[in-house]
Amino acid sequence: MIAGEAAVFIVLLFIGLYFIRRSILKELALAHEKKNFNMSVTHELKTPIASSKLFIETLIKRDLPKEKEKEILRKVYADQNRLQKLVEDILLVTKIDESTVKIRLTRVNLKTFIEQIVLNMVGDNPISFEINSTINVNIDEFYFLSVIQNLQSNAVKYSNPDSKIIWRAYQKAGKTFIRIEDAGSGINKTEKEQVFSLFYRTGNEETRKTKGTGIGLYLVVKIIKLHKGKIKIIDNIPNGTIFEIELPN
Repeated sequence: MIAGEAAVFIVLLFIGLYFIRRSILKELALAHEKKNFNMSVTHELKTPIASSKLFIETLIKRDLPKEKEKEILRKVYADQNRLQKLVEDILLVTKIDESTVKIRLTRVNLKTFIEQIVLNMVGDNPISFEINSTINVNIDEFYFLSVIQNLQSNAVKYSNPDSKIIWRAYQKAGKTFIRIEDAGSGINKTEKEQVFSLFYRTGNEETRKTKGTGIGLYLVVKIIKLHKGKIKIIDNIPNGTIFEIELPN
């Protein structure tokens, strides 16, 4: 009887230790992700502020040709857009996590909607829109704007400047499918689910070369779920990534 009780105690002890270890590892992983997030946000804030300040000081202190002034102002404008996007994303994450987002669906022409957003974004990559002009979708334009912006930014970030990014769309079996295809570095199989987690970014913030905060794809999946849709990642053969969104018609 004593031996049986001892065996039960030992089993329960090991079970307890297992759950304690799992909890500690989970907390350490979250702490690491938060550290990466804090470092990346700090970098994302400091860089455009510093460069904008430098550009404006140049305009104040020097007499420059008109074309050079326009070039500097374009760079300042791009920096301010980057700051605005970061602030909007952080505020949107807060709203979504507090479940205070209420979407208002309107019927929108998909080709026009995507083209207007993407063509107003900064980037050197050639872009192709292979979307039938007759496809209309029910979306909240304000929130779905963030989906298109974040997916386009992600494709640009992990692609060479000369590689093409393709937007496609089609309808099938009462669903609308939206795809963005790039020929970039691709995503490892083990990371395909993790990339949608808040704060998650591949690599380490101290050595990573690409910009970002780890909240863009988190927002994408949350907003798509609010639209009763889903998103998946497909390998783009021979290289690159395809993000495919599925929405109800």
